Amino acid sequence: MNSEVGLLADHPYLIGKLMGKIKNQEWIVIGTYNGNINAEMAKNILLKNDIPSYIKSDFFGSAYNLNAFNIPTGMVKLYIPEGFKKKALDLLQGIGLQNE
Repeated sequence: MNSEVGLLADHPYLIGKLMGKIKNQEWIVIGTYNGNINAEMAKNILLKNDIPSYIKSDFFGSAYNLNAFNIPTGMVKLYIPEGFKKKALDLLQGIGLQNE
């Protein structure tokens, strides 16, 4: 399975639409959050605006489900393809979720 397809597996309707846009692009961190709530909100805003994205927690936060709370045990990173950086930053800054 292509790694980008695996990352978007929870959003199958986006796979066909976005695969052509992300082919051969490097994924970069666009934001780092103290908990899953803001990271999920930011990811969903990007997905609704046709920007592929996924979040990744550190081991302790994801293993013990601590990232759902704003506990300083770990961080949640938001990834996007590099070609979407400007549009993503504009969207996230506009709603106050650019970074924590």
